[in-house]
Amino acid sequence: PMALGVASELDLCMNSLAIPRKAKQAIGAVTKLTHQETNATRTINVEYNQLDPLLRATGFVDGDVNDPATGYSPYPGNINQLVFRVDAYNRALDAAKGIMPEFVNPKYKDAEKTTFKKPTRLECMMQ
Repeated sequence: PMALGVASELDLCMNSLAIPRKAKQAIGAVTKLTHQETNATRTINVEYNQLDPLLRATGFVDGDVNDPATGYSPYPGNINQLVFRVDAYNRALDAAKGIMPEFVNPKYKDAEKTTFKKPTRLECMMQ
């Protein structure tokens, strides 16, 4: 109920819930990214296996580390609890004709990436 109240109060088209997350924890992170050339910003999910390399590549030499004051990463964990305003969501579905790009995100047992840790699945970045 609180997520619905916040979304309504702030007149959000979409909102997602997050939880405290430890650095390098195997859960996607909610991040605010800024395009270097246009300064356009987006708050999006970054998959846990991409966050540390992304941070290191953009000047955060230590990557994903816990904040000493809180003991948690500054990037909260995305738990895929989404709240949509139905009229806005409907417009987005109409514009995309309901098509959502998909990808496979395998988890490997070994560094050579020859053995799967578990069966892989088809995923999409609906966040």
